[in-house]
Amino acid sequence: MAKGYAVVVGAVLTLVGILGFVRTEMFGLQFNTTHNAIHVLSGIIGLAAGLAGGGKGAKTFAQVFGVIYTIVAIAGFAHVQAVTDMLMLNTRYNLIHVAVGVLGLLAGFTGGKEATS
Repeated sequence: MAKGYAVVVGAVLTLVGILGFVRTEMFGLQFNTTHNAIHVLSGIIGLAAGLAGGGKGAKTFAQVFGVIYTIVAIAGFAHVQAVTDMLMLNTRYNLIHVAVGVLGLLAGFTGGKEATS
């Protein structure tokens, strides 16, 4: 489960980050350079973790990024200005970040045997 999460999330984040540099608005969401760079970096790390042999890297990616994206979502919902201003967050972003975060937590912490191989 963690490998699948890492590859899918990694690919989507990489794609969204790259497209964000070309188009500053997609799907009604605004993207800035910082947000795009974070997406590309997160995505590349996810792809590397998911495509590497074994599953420890994918499990760690899912756990760490699950925590990070969940914290970013909570900070967005709580309107922590340093985070919301830097990433230009709004409720739609927060919902996306909470989904990515919670799915990462599930994949990383409940992934079963294959996530630890």
